[in-house]
Order: sequence, then C-alpha cells, then structure tokens
Amino acid sequence: MHIGNSLKDRHESLANHFADLAGARNQLPLFAIEHGLDEAALEELRTAVSGQLEADPQLQGAAWSWSYLPLLVMATEVGYRYRGTGTDFWPVLAHDLGVEAGSAFRIGLSRLFDLGHRSFRLARPGDSPWERHFPHIAWPIGNALVPLEIQPQLTDALRRSVRAGISAENMDGLLEYLKMLAAGHASRRFENWLQQEDIAAEVMRRLLAPDAEGWLSQGILQRIDNDIRKDLSSHRAISEARKAAARRSARVTAIVPSQFVMTLVDSVPKQLLVRGPALPSQSRDEVIAALRIQGDRIRAAGSDQTIALRSFLAGGEIGLGKFTGMPTDPLSRGDAAHVEQGPAYEALESLQPLQSAFFLIERGERTARTIFPDEALAPNASMIQLLRIDHDGTPEFRWLETSSGADVELLRRNGFKVSDKAPSLRLLGLLMSGAQNSFLRGVPVLAAQSLTHRTLLLDGVQPASETLRLQEDDWSVFEPGVGRHWVGPADGDDHDRVEFEVVEPPDLEPASISIFPANANISDLEAGRLEIRVTAPFNLEEVPVRLRLRSAEDPEVISEGVIDRLPARITGHSPLIRALRAQLAEGSAGLSDLRLTVDVHGLVQLSISLPSMRREFHHDTDSDQWISTNEDGRVLPSMVATLQSPIPRTSEIVPAGTRLILPDATDYGALASGLIISERSEFHIGMHEADSTSIPALLREASSRNNGVGLIDLARANVAWQLAQASDQFGNWRRWSVVESLEETLIELLCGVAWRKLESGIDLSILSQHGALLRSAEALGLVSGEDLPEIESNSDQLFLRDRLIARLRETVPDITDALARLDDELAGDLDLAVIDAYEDLRRHVQAGGREAFEEVDMARSSTTWRKALERARDIPLLPMFRHIILPEARWKALMNTWYAELTEDDLVDLLDSCHVDAFRRPGLRWLGRAELRTMLQLWLSPRAMIEADEWPRFLAKGLSDIQTSRAVRYVALRRKLALLDMSDGSPM
Repeated sequence: MHIGNSLKDRHESLANHFADLAGARNQLPLFAIEHGLDEAALEELRTAVSGQLEADPQLQGAAWSWSYLPLLVMATEVGYRYRGTGTDFWPVLAHDLGVEAGSAFRIGLSRLFDLGHRSFRLARPGDSPWERHFPHIAWPIGNALVPLEIQPQLTDALRRSVRAGISAENMDGLLEYLKMLAAGHASRRFENWLQQEDIAAEVMRRLLAPDAEGWLSQGILQRIDNDIRKDLSSHRAISEARKAAARRSARVTAIVPSQFVMTLVDSVPKQLLVRGPALPSQSRDEVIAALRIQGDRIRAAGSDQTIALRSFLAGGEIGLGKFTGMPTDPLSRGDAAHVEQGPAYEALESLQPLQSAFFLIERGERTARTIFPDEALAPNASMIQLLRIDHDGTPEFRWLETSSGADVELLRRNGFKVSDKAPSLRLLGLLMSGAQNSFLRGVPVLAAQSLTHRTLLLDGVQPASETLRLQEDDWSVFEPGVGRHWVGPADGDDHDRVEFEVVEPPDLEPASISIFPANANISDLEAGRLEIRVTAPFNLEEVPVRLRLRSAEDPEVISEGVIDRLPARITGHSPLIRALRAQLAEGSAGLSDLRLTVDVHGLVQLSISLPSMRREFHHDTDSDQWISTNEDGRVLPSMVATLQSPIPRTSEIVPAGTRLILPDATDYGALASGLIISERSEFHIGMHEADSTSIPALLREASSRNNGVGLIDLARANVAWQLAQASDQFGNWRRWSVVESLEETLIELLCGVAWRKLESGIDLSILSQHGALLRSAEALGLVSGEDLPEIESNSDQLFLRDRLIARLRETVPDITDALARLDDELAGDLDLAVIDAYEDLRRHVQAGGREAFEEVDMARSSTTWRKALERARDIPLLPMFRHIILPEARWKALMNTWYAELTEDDLVDLLDSCHVDAFRRPGLRWLGRAELRTMLQLWLSPRAMIEADEWPRFLAKGLSDIQTSRAVRYVALRRKLALLDMSDGSPM
C-alpha cells in the first residue's frame, strides 16, 4: 500500500523529535504525548492520518510500519482525554479519525505501539489487572503520561500529603503516602499509575515546583498544568499544595480569632452568628494547612451547618441559632475528627471567637459584632451591651450611644476609648466581609477630607491617580497593592492618618451542579443511586429547582420543588427524583436513552445524557447464548435465576415467570450484562411471589459447596439482580424484592444474626430529627393516653402522624436548641402542638362527612418532654448498634461523624483511621484500605465494586473480621440515612 508523502514527512519529523528525547534520557521512557505539536499542527496531522486510513482502515499494509508515529500520536491524544470505564475510548477514536475501530484495527494499533516502544522507547503498559483486561487501550492511555482522568486524584492527593506534613523534598516518603491514599481506589488506575515510581516522582516534583528542571519535557508539563487550571477543584488543590510546599518550614505565627455577630431585626438581637476573620490569601492557606480538616469545612458545634474554610476565613459567617448566650467553643471540625492535641487542635482553639458583653452596631444596622477593651470608638457609634441571661435563656440588653455622656463614661470604665471628634478622613472601597478598613484588591480606594483640602498621599509618597466628585465631595483615587497602607495629608502627623489593608479576594466556589456517579445511566436513576449536588458561592435559601427528563419517543417528564438551603444534595430517594421515577413507570421512557436537565432557578443549569447501561455481552434469543461485543467475540451459555431461586445457575431448561439471565462467566462485563425477563400475565392482585424467595443454606465461607451458598456467589447474585436490565417496569419492580432478600442474607453472613435482627427493626421515620421526636414521644405516652382519643382508622393514623411531625417541627425547629432552652413554657408549647395536630385530624374527619371526636386537651411534664428530645437527638445515630461495634473507640469515631457531606474516599479514610485488625500479628494488615473500600462498595456502589478484578478476594476477608464488617455496614447505613429524606422533609 502507498503511504502519502505528507504522512511520511510528519512521521520523519516526529521520529527525529522522539529520537532527540530518547537520546537525552538514557534508559528513561518517553511518551507519545510529548510530541510537541500545537493544536493547528495536530489538526493537520489528524487530517493526514484520516486520509490514509480511508485507504487502509485495518492497518494491514506493511507501509504503516514506517509511517506509524502520526497514528500513535492521534491515538494518544484520545487516551489523554479518556476519563475511565464507560467513556468509550474506541468510539471517540473512531469518530476523530473516521475509521471503524474493529478488532483488526485494535490489534494493528497495539502492534504499531509495540514497534514504537522498540524503536524509540515509547512507554509500554504495565502488568496491572486493568492493563491486562484492556491491553489495547492501555497503550495510548499509558503514553498519555497523566490522563485527564487521574489529574483530579493526583492534585488532591498531593494537597492531602503536604497537609499531612510530608515534605515535598522527601519524594520517597511522598510517593509512599500517595500510594496509601490511592490504595483501593474504585478504578484502581491512579494506584497503578503510582507504581511507575520514576515517572510518578518526576511528575509530582515538577507539579509542586513548576520552575524546576527535570527529564520530562517542559511542554507536556505546561500542558498538564494548563489542563489542571481548567478544573476548578484541581487548580485549587495544586495551588494549595504548591504554596504549602514552598513554605514547608513555615508555621502560622498567629491566627486571628473569629467574632460573634448578632443579627438585628428592628434593632432587636435575634440570631447569633460566628464570623470568620478576613485574612489575606496567603494567611488563609496557612490556616487551612494548619487545621488539616478533611474536606476543608468548618461546622457549628452541635449542628449540621457547615461552611467552606476558604469562605469562612474570608469573613464568611455560620449560624448558631437563636441568641440564648455565647457558647465557649462554637466551632468544630467539618470532618468530625476527634483531635485533642497538636498543631491542628491549637489552630482551631485559636480560631474560636472570644466572648464580650459589648456589640458594635455595624453600618446598615442589621448586624452587631463583638468589640473589646482598648478598641477605639467613633463619637457617633451605637452599641449593645449584654447585661444578663435569665434562667430560661432569655437575654437582657442595654443600648448605648457614644454621643451620650453617660454612655461614654460607662464605656470608658470598661476600658474602651471614645474619640472626642469624628475623623476628618474617610475611605471608600470594596470592603471585605467581617473586617474594618480591609479592602479587596482590584478596586480603587477613595479618600476624602471633611473640612480641609490638603493634598493626600498613599504611604506618605504616592499621590492620587485622579480625583472624583461624589455627593459634593472631592475623593482622591488610589490603587494600592496587597498589604498594609495608610493615607494622610502630605503635611500631617500620625493623628491625621487612616490605616487600612488591601487583601486578595477569597476563592469562592461558583454555582455548579454535579451528577454522581460521574458516568450515570438509566439504571442508576431507576435504582435510586443517582445523586445531584448543587453548590453556590453563598448560602441561599428557598431556591426553586426543576428536573426534566426527555427522550426521543416519549413526552417530557418534569419534577419541581424547592431546595431549602444551598449547598444541597438531591438524593436518589428524594421526592424530586421519586416523582421522576413514578412518571417513568407509567410509560416506556425509562427503557431508552434519556436526557436529564437540572435547572436551579436563576442560578445554574446542567444537562447530561443518561444512556442505557453499556453491555459487554449481547443475548441471542434464538440460541439462548451470549456474544461478546468486544474484539474477542466470545460465545457463552446462560445462567438463570428466578424470584423463587435467586442464585444464578447453569440450566438448560428455561423457567417460566420472571427470571434473570446472564452470561456464564465471572468477569465484570458478564456480571453487568444480565437481563430480567417477565410477562404481564404474571401479575394479579394479591400476588406475593417474593415471599417464596428461597436461598440455600448459608456457608461462612467465600465459595459455595455441597448445596450451600458462600459469600461470593451471594454477592454476585445481589449485584447481578441490581445491574440487570429489565424488559419493562413490571420486571424492574419485581427485582427489588429479590435484592432486599439477598441483602438481608448478606448482612446475616457478614455481620451476624443479631445485627440483622436489629437492622430489620429500624423505623425509617427516625431519619429526620422530628420523625425521631415523634417516635420518642409515642414511646413515652406524650401523644396518646386516656385524655386523647383513640384513632382506629389506618388512614387517620397516617394523617395524624404527618400532622404531629409538622406541628412538632413548627414548635421546635432545632432539637439541640430546644434542649438548651427547655422549660415549662416550651413544654406547654409542645403540648399545644399535639393538641393542634389532633384538631387538624378532627377537621379532616368532619370535612369527609364523618362523625368526629370532641376537641381535646392534654398536658405532660417538661421532664418527660426532655427525655423525648434527648432520645430524638440520639436516635438518628443508631445507638442500638453500640454494643456490637467494638472496640468502643471505633464506635465513637464512627458515631460522631457527619455523613451527609462525605465522599467514598472520606468514608474509607474514616474506617481506616479507626480500624482494628482481627489478625494482630506482625506484618501486613489483614484488612487494608482496598478491602475496606470493597466491603463498603458492596452496600453503596456495587457496580464500582465489581470493576476491580480482585473484589472477591477483598470481600472474602470480611468473613474473618465480623467487627469490621459491622463497622462498614454501620457507615453504609449512616451514609444512606443521611442522604434519604422522610415524608416530613424537604425535596432534598
């Protein structure tokens, strides 16, 4: 076959380039991504390669062997953009080059990459399970050096490593720490990447110090850096890691404490806030590095209210609730980690706000901040003094004015300084939240004099750049840099100066919408695994949100609601997504490709495709065989499972009724390719076929034998039923009764019979604090008794339950706050809430034309209400499991964690931090991070679990450590409970 001159010339140019790189590297590898071509040259190269592929699309001609480098470069470009399983490498490459990337093409491409390795030392794949499973795409992805897929993981791991105190100069220690962080990652590719130690060390060193010299070409490092900058989270992570590495020997010398702030309504104090200090950019980074909080969030103690550290350290505020006094330590770590000593503990203690009885009313008269003796006050300032807090938690205040002689004398006796006259110099600029005379960089600072017209200078040297006339005053315009400055008359003294500071603006997260899992499909939506996260630069409340599903064949499906507060998560079991699923069940839209649009009104919108789940095996109904859609073209027989016998087995007889069929193989693609087949004729009213589900005798072993089922076969059956594609919504509905039975059996096998019995008794109403409050109140006789009517109708009982929850929530919005201020008056309000709920039911019964009970009256003691509130506070922590999660330190660590905001990596970190191995012998741990991740994914993300080839071995180890299995299940339960919401909740 003839190869065009254009392709030959480009091959020779690339060959010379790679030969020069190889000659300078001794035995170190080089990468096809180091081609040194810009976007225009790459487009010309793509055109040339596409033209040649038209003549020989299967790469069978011998001429490719001496003009192959352009093709390798184009394939590597696709490998660089590859983002993991499910993003379809071959279709993208085929689209870019205009070729059918079939089996022959893939084999030929690998042959040419191998030729490039032998001729120019191009990188070759390693020997990891993933690279063995995908040998053809491993070549271009390996030659991409740092694909986009692992850049976020790499930058985040570098930040966490530097925060942990690992010196960037200790590359061996840094590499080992990163391996520990990456161990057991869901895709395992980042972990495999770190095994190439010379390459990983060079990339990490150059990322942390971009100006450093090294053996990798500067061009590719610059490209990687540019791509990292395009991803906000990656850019922030590497920026922090670089700053922390550059000042590795530095320490935070002083941390400015936060401030208590009161919100005012008609000049009356209402809510108490904590406002963070307005720190310059570098100081913010230093404090964040010192705190070492997983997730970089700080929390109001005793609450689930959190705020990003960067926002808080830029003057952001976090609410503490109704003003009933100032707590001693109102700030806690966002990750709920228990730290009692060390730099992180000292940093948080230094950040806690100081208490004061005096509050200065700020401009706008909507807030008042604490002030302290020796602080100078202007002659026209307004203040509030906290006099006392009564036994019932009611505060008493006094209002003060520095224009009043008596008030000035009181203030001076308390150590304050009150100026005799107002300053003649005024400043204007973009004030930073939470600071006095602290302005944001990039906006000019204006200065004006009230009485005199002397020339003003910046720092005694720089004159104003211009003068503006505003409101009959002349303002001098200055453009100072970051740092401390002063403005004053050229001929003035220190008393005529006004000092101020210019700081870098905070890095606020923009409004965004994220969908999890990243490669979500219709199966995730149907199974309730789909999760939508909405972030915003500020805490916003009552935000309308709309979800829309569109398909080519069916009408649009819409679900609308209101988000109580941003940032927030819309979970797969929230009313918003449940409404989508319910509408899908009425038609066939859920069985074809869909497009999901998330619209947060006036803020941000995102549209993504929800494809049908990608199947690596196609079922031939005529032959009842499975044919691989990959290049190997394997043909496999079927395994069958039914509702009555849910463990898949090889069978030549096709059973009647609803059944699961899947390929008879153990690999990931086969397990995720199952089909659920059912006929509508099966359905009839009163049918309870799921009740007859029969699982063979359990074996506390990994493998099945002698008609007993082991852990691996049980787990495989559970995953297969969950991931199978249903032929219709009826079959989809039937599958979940089977999954429930299989999960109960898995729980018993791993955690024991006692655990399963406890878990089966959990009432989902306890997921919300007020649902838990109602349950506690019922147990203590607070909502029933001889003085209250007995409700017999089931529908009336449900109606009353909903109204009781609603009325209790109106009376005590926050359980913790209610406990702090509980007295006879509040107990009476709770009695009235119960009475109002019964009155709601009475009116409901009358409206239905039925005879209703008479108006009710009741009273309960405040002591009993206190017990109910205390139980409601503790019940969502699932205390019933405390006695069977050992040791006690592990229970405390798991119980005291806020689960709603933790990622899978955070959950693994949590389990790893409190892990106690059942095999306490010298040597390697029995259960490491990889095993913990697999055990967790069994409950939370089974599809991710089976992507790892070694998942059966990892999961089987859990049989030997029932305490760790229980700890993992507890974490999974708390995670699920934190993301679910009850009937009394919001759409979130």
